[in-house]
Amino acid sequence: MFRRMEFDLGCASEWKGIPTEQMMETVNKQGITPLFMEQMHAMGRYLLISSCGKYPPPLQGIWGGGWKPNWIGGFVWDSNINLAISAASMNNLPECAESYCSYVEQLLPGWRLNAKNYLGCRGFIVAHYNDPENGYLTHFGESFPWMCWPGGAGWNLRSFYEYAMFMGDNEALEKRVLPLYLEMADFYEDFLVLGSDSLFHISPSVSPENAPNGNNTWLNKDATMDVAIAREVFSILLDMEEQFDLPQEERDKWKSYLDRLPEYRINEDEALAEWIDPVYSDVYNHRHLSHLYPVFPGSQFGKNKGNKQLVQAAKVALDKRFEFDTSSAHGLLHLALQAIRIGDMDKVVKNLDRFSCRHYVYNSLVTSHDPDHQIYNLDAILSLPRLFMEMLVYTEPGKIELLPAWPKEYADGQLKGVRVFGGHTLDIRWKDGELVNSVLHAGQDERYEVVYRDKAKRLELHKGETYSLSNYF
Repeated sequence: MFRRMEFDLGCASEWKGIPTEQMMETVNKQGITPLFMEQMHAMGRYLLISSCGKYPPPLQGIWGGGWKPNWIGGFVWDSNINLAISAASMNNLPECAESYCSYVEQLLPGWRLNAKNYLGCRGFIVAHYNDPENGYLTHFGESFPWMCWPGGAGWNLRSFYEYAMFMGDNEALEKRVLPLYLEMADFYEDFLVLGSDSLFHISPSVSPENAPNGNNTWLNKDATMDVAIAREVFSILLDMEEQFDLPQEERDKWKSYLDRLPEYRINEDEALAEWIDPVYSDVYNHRHLSHLYPVFPGSQFGKNKGNKQLVQAAKVALDKRFEFDTSSAHGLLHLALQAIRIGDMDKVVKNLDRFSCRHYVYNSLVTSHDPDHQIYNLDAILSLPRLFMEMLVYTEPGKIELLPAWPKEYADGQLKGVRVFGGHTLDIRWKDGELVNSVLHAGQDERYEVVYRDKAKRLELHKGETYSLSNYF
């Protein structure tokens, strides 16, 4: 499993000769180095493999830094486990993705009961924390209105969709993923509120774990994240229904919901607002990046994708969070992943240096949640391989982009065995930030677009064939 992928920045001779403590001392003083990147990518894959089995990795994997870990050392579903599992399929580790999906399937009956008992809806309610054995929502408090978070299901079931797409498994997409998205659509059919403006609103709504200025509760209306997830659910559902030729009346119904969701709002700072209703004012000094879900893990916005005004507003919103400079390691990497998608390489580099210099990494190469080795947590180290891979290749249905965010100042190297949508694997080699060679190993027949810089090439892929992509650029 470990050797399916190779991330090589030319540091093989240094692995045995440079002690970890010496490497970390250099990194803490100078910032990220090629050796550090190689070892952290490898360690992220190793820890993911080690932590997946009957369960996916909770906050501390299968290890612990104390007898009473923070947040009970459990599964936290509004950022932590999402990032921890984010690299699994792209990392060519379907066993780890399966560990997550199988575990979630065990919790689905409880998630259905949450939706039925708390909101009277079909479908699922997923809280930031639920009983790890049965999925029941059991954590309550004035500041934790998780029984009213409608976006949790879509976020946490997106990994099913990515797993099928990275593996090119159309049978799983039809038999395993489509039914879950149909249930989510059932939830929205029951939960959405038709307003006097003829739009479907999300009320109550939650933007984890933030509250608008002046509010003493997270509860609100039309949080951007919740609307973005609803848009994604209906969009993916329409794609799958067309692919699998489901009844036209079903497609028409879901399209009507998609078309009548509220539009995203640009606030007075020209930033993408965290809440669509202007009655709610933004709070920028926060580590969560929920309202940028359309950038990552979603893919509604990108540097060359989506409404240009909204993409620019997303960049401004990212600027605001970047200025806040979160102390959480996973927050730094989450922001960097979003910066890749909208083409802001400076923020990627800066956050990698922030991550490197603040003593987040123990000598074991496991990460902490806060600087100076405070709170032993795996979400940062497990998501770091996804960050490195996305710097080298962006993937979406029927399309990849090569070297979208690898600075020329970073080391030359090669990446072998990375998975991209369609069930294909990619090998890529670069020098001075420019493509040297790339080979795509086709996992199925399909039409595919390959983008590099300002050039695009459309290919007819045939399963089992290899394609030298550098021949086209």
